[in-house]
Order: sequence, then structure tokens, then C-alpha cells
Amino acid sequence: MNYEGFVQEVQRGVKEIVEKELDDGIVVVRNVLKNNNVRMKAISIVRNEEKATPTVYLQNYYEDFQQGRTVKSICKEIFDIYLRGIDNFKTDVNVQDISDLEKMKEVIYYKVVNYEMNKTLLSKIPHFKFLDLAIVFYILMSKDDEGQATALIYNQHIAGWEITPEELRDIAFQNMWNNYPVVVRRMEDIVSEMILNDILGDEEWVDTYDDEYDDDDFISEDTEYGEYTYGELKGIVREEVESLKIDNLNMYVMSNTMKLNGAVCITYPGAIKDFAVEHNCDVYIIPSSIHELILIPDIKCSIETINDLIKDVNRRQLDPVEVLSDHAYIYRLETGVIE
Repeated sequence: MNYEGFVQEVQRGVKEIVEKELDDGIVVVRNVLKNNNVRMKAISIVRNEEKATPTVYLQNYYEDFQQGRTVKSICKEIFDIYLRGIDNFKTDVNVQDISDLEKMKEVIYYKVVNYEMNKTLLSKIPHFKFLDLAIVFYILMSKDDEGQATALIYNQHIAGWEITPEELRDIAFQNMWNNYPVVVRRMEDIVSEMILNDILGDEEWVDTYDDEYDDDDFISEDTEYGEYTYGELKGIVREEVESLKIDNLNMYVMSNTMKLNGAVCITYPGAIKDFAVEHNCDVYIIPSSIHELILIPDIKCSIETINDLIKDVNRRQLDPVEVLSDHAYIYRLETGVIE
């Protein structure tokens, strides 16, 4: 079965469940325009009394189907996602308030996307060019530990608010800089943390003692994992990761405290400059995704080598929706300019 046939079967299967389980509801399949002009098939269940509904993308389910999963189980999961989504969908922003700028001002933010790859979308939304990227704006509808819900701001929104793109930019800049500041971490620390989490797994710590003990008492440096304490294990992992560094290359990851759309930090006033001044050298800025940047101070290899690596990662490993750019940028300490 090809992809189009699969989509039709899923729509039919979800519709059968809706007709059986709900009093009303229309099952809609549509093409959703994502970042970088990526178009994805998505399915939704729309009901009259609901202001918003979960959108479920179908590509990954098709891959599951090709691996032997049944359409019936996929349809059931999509319906379950709908039920959970409706039950949990408590936006911090009332959808009906979007037309009121005063109620929106505190939840307007911005992110950066690739300019060339998003030209179709950019024709419909307020934006500003930054290098070969574009600054675009959105409303943060809700956020929790599992992610965030956002609504892109279109030209008709600012027309209704009766503000200019420049005024929108000023609002978004202040909200972003004030609420989600820059975070810079060594690559070795991040990799070590990932390895430790993988080793330790999802262990549960059960407090069977009196209330006078803090939870932290049960995750201590003395806790044993095999023949090592946690502290020893942490040291071993860090040492091993340090030994794998290529030519003593120092790499840092820059994002924001939200950890989403963190590549926007390239536009933060002084963020790259402060890093370069701290290391007293020029800095290579690698756009590893829309969510983060990799900073390499005083790099020895050529920009061409770095760009080839970025292109390879973008093509082979990164979700096309998350690609930011196919090349690195350089911050020149002497001129204070990003090239």
C-alpha cells in the first residue's frame, strides 16, 4: 500500500471509531506547511464545541505500518491521542483573545528560520532578515514539561492589532530576552549527562524513611551502581568522554532556557560577543538545528570542512523541519561582526 492509500485507510478507520464513540465529529486530513517548506499529512478530529484539537502527523505511522503494524492499532492510537489531547489541552491563552493585543503582549516571542527555504511562508507573515536567516514571530499558547503549543503570527494578525512589524519585533525581543536567557554548556558535559542517564535508566527512588529525610539523600555520591558509587561512575564517564575529544577541540552548545528554538540566541545582544571575549578569539558558529548552536572557539580546520560536515548531518541525521542552515558562521572578535 502506498502512502496515499495508507492515509485514506487511516482516515476511514478513525472515522469509524469516531462514529462509534462520539456523538459528533469530522475526521479531517490536510497538508500542513511546516518549517523549511516541508509539507506533512496530518489528521484531526474536529467537533463543534471544541476551540482546538490535536494534530497528528502520519508519516511516522506509515513507517510503522511498513514494519508490520496494523492500520487498526494505528487508528486506535490516533483516537487515544485525540482524547488525551482534549482532556489535557488547557492553553494559557484563550484562543478568542488573540485579536486583543493587550492580552497577547506578554506571550509574543520570536525564532529564527532559514530564509531561502521558507520564502513561501515568509510572504504571509511579518519577518526580518538576519544574515541569511529570518526572524519570525509566534504566540506561546501554552507550555509544560512535554513541550509547547504555539501559533505563528501572520500579516492579518498585526493588521488587526494595528501595529507595525517593528512594534511587533520590539515586543517579541523583550519577552524573549527577559524570559528565556542564553545558556551555554560544554559539549562534554552534555554528552556525559546523556550517557549517565542511559546507564542509570529510569530508576525510581522510593522514600521508605521518615519525613525528616530529603529526596536528595537517596541520590547521593555514595549510592552504588555495580561496583562503583554514583560519584565514581560520573567521574569515569566524564573522563572517557574527555578522551574522545578530537584534537582537543573545545565545543560548546548555546541555547536558551526553554531549550526550544534556541538557535535564536544568535540574535541576542552580546550573546556571541561575550562568548568570544571570554575565549579571546574568533568563534565558529555551527547551526546544528533550529534549537541550538554549537560554538567552537579558535578552530584550526577550514570553514569548507565544517560546512561539508553540516550538510552531511542535515541530510542524514536531522529532521528536515529542524534544519537551520547548511553552513557555519564566523564571529570576528576584532570587528564584532558575524560573517
